[in-house]
Amino acid sequence: MDLNKDILWVFSHSNPSSIPSYVFSGILPADYLNIQKVIFLRDHDPREILTRFNPKLIIINKAMHTNVVNLARIAKELNIKVISIFDDWYFIKPESRDMQIMYYAGFYKYRFIDNLKLAEYSNDIIAKTKNAADIIHKHTGFRAKIISDCVRFESQMPINKINYPFKISWFGMNTNHDTLEFGIREILEYDFEANIKIITNEFDIIRSKLSNLNLKNISLEFIKWKKSMDKEVVTTDIVIIPYLNDHVRLVKSYNRITDSINLGRFTIISDLNHLRKFKNYCFLGNIGEGLKWSKENNLLAVEKVKKGFEYIKKNYSVATIAMEWKNIIYQNLKK
Repeated sequence: MDLNKDILWVFSHSNPSSIPSYVFSGILPADYLNIQKVIFLRDHDPREILTRFNPKLIIINKAMHTNVVNLARIAKELNIKVISIFDDWYFIKPESRDMQIMYYAGFYKYRFIDNLKLAEYSNDIIAKTKNAADIIHKHTGFRAKIISDCVRFESQMPINKINYPFKISWFGMNTNHDTLEFGIREILEYDFEANIKIITNEFDIIRSKLSNLNLKNISLEFIKWKKSMDKEVVTTDIVIIPYLNDHVRLVKSYNRITDSINLGRFTIISDLNHLRKFKNYCFLGNIGEGLKWSKENNLLAVEKVKKGFEYIKKNYSVATIAMEWKNIIYQNLKK
């Protein structure tokens, strides 16, 4: 089998590299395995694409439009195997106001319908965590296989000291801004001096919300998200990744956690059941409490970073995740 000729990795957005989940779960492993990639948009002809490339198997990253379902259906008609990756597939109306706006606008409702059809046409479905796979099975009966996101940045040596005042970073898209506000409120339960770099794609709403808080001795620096945002993260000692305990976050990938540890930063995350696999490598709990612990236990915090760095290198490297993909591909082509 020739991976380059026989496999086609499909992205349903005009600029795949601008979608972090596409980079983690598609672009990096596809490039490592030398698999052809194609952009498939809403107005493209599924049969023409499949005829032109003539693959034995297609891998469909997170579907961004309904025409992806047509692609999978026609692939099945042509006896082409289909593997579909499901990101953020949750089954209950989101709790946060921002997410509810998107839900009632139809974004998540139609994604659910499309995902269900896509799963029916797929030979294998992939989830990024066990928790996400369990939730898919509970609501649909489909059993997903698990392939995690790989790290996207070059590894950086772990820090050897946590400085005070704290140098902190948070990175994420605007869909996670509610978690950022939650985390900063937890920090404000303590009287710390800190500079927080906020690396994100949109500023206006979150800047306005945070300006209403009494930030005391905390300064905020807003930085536009870009592909090289790791250069900003490594100027800080600590990454905070607060989570809300809601259905949206229960199916999220670990990629922000694994990236932060791979960049050698002390990482503080909220204490949720599905995140406890990282308890030996991060601080799990109240974000402010994590800062307090790191200040009082500097050497232990650095030791966590070093242990985590080795764990991530072993389990989440591009090479490791690409080999998991290679195994799934071979399994499907032998069926």
